[in-house]
Amino acid sequence: MSSRAKRGICFLVCTLYALPLTLHAQRTHLLIISGLGGEPQYSEQFRNWGLALSDVARKRYAMPDSEVVYLAEEGAKDPRITGVSTKVNVEATLARFAKRSGPGDEVVIVLIGHGSGSQDDSKISLPGPDMSARDFAHDLDAFKSQQVGFVDLTSASGDMLPIVSAPNRVVITATKSSFERNESVFVRFFIAAFTGDGADVDKDGRVSLLEAYRYAVAETKRFYDDQGRLQTEHSQLDDDGDKKGTAEPEMRVATGDGALARRLFLGGSVYASMAGANDPKLAVLYKERFALEGRIDELKKRKATLSADAYDDALEELLVQLATKSKEIRTMEGRS
Repeated sequence: MSSRAKRGICFLVCTLYALPLTLHAQRTHLLIISGLGGEPQYSEQFRNWGLALSDVARKRYAMPDSEVVYLAEEGAKDPRITGVSTKVNVEATLARFAKRSGPGDEVVIVLIGHGSGSQDDSKISLPGPDMSARDFAHDLDAFKSQQVGFVDLTSASGDMLPIVSAPNRVVITATKSSFERNESVFVRFFIAAFTGDGADVDKDGRVSLLEAYRYAVAETKRFYDDQGRLQTEHSQLDDDGDKKGTAEPEMRVATGDGALARRLFLGGSVYASMAGANDPKLAVLYKERFALEGRIDELKKRKATLSADAYDDALEELLVQLATKSKEIRTMEGRS
């Protein structure tokens, strides 16, 4: 191996190892927005979905009340609702999150309700002026150093994706275009992914945005199959900033859509299960494993810029560390 290749390996490995293993200061900020129902049944349904998500964020994933904001059509309907989901309130909340959040923090925005319009005029129906894809794209520009999850669970939401898509941002839409205007089924299963136990594929006590997305995709298809109906909604996910969605991203693909979404959680990049909460040592191990997974993802993205030997050596070293860390976790948890 040439000295140049060795220097390249040294530089790469030192760069990767220089990243902090623990993420003590990282926080998640959650904004839930439910829009106009139009009819009492929809207003109640939207409100209940929003309440279910805000409740599970606080109770199950231990998010502090100050980091969970729920804006709904009827702001005073329930004490758990922060305020009315007007455009003014939504934009004020995002501006406040931008000031309060630090580098590496996660900001998750979830839209529930009726959607309409197309391309940059795609919008969610709100009390008063609606908010469009153009509005959200403008407001999200304030989050330069944070990881953003933008989840649009409204009907006709597909056209939001290419407008809101950007680097370091996960965008999920319930449909693939503005032409899929029927009531969304995907929304109920996406919420259920966090409130139930079926979406935690890796059994680490957390549900990532990717796990929630894939669970909702599978359950939506099952719903239409069981009903014997033609599926009228096709969700999509984009998290590599190329403004193109993927219908079914893979859980273990380290590049392309899904790589970032599998590292974003409602509770942040912290092991939030009861085991982690009751055992600080175990929580640290999970943080370290999570950081190693992120390093491997970043290395794979840089594969084309490295020699084959440099890439293989660096990847092998990181995989060994990851396997060792996973073994430590299994031992501490009493798993084989």
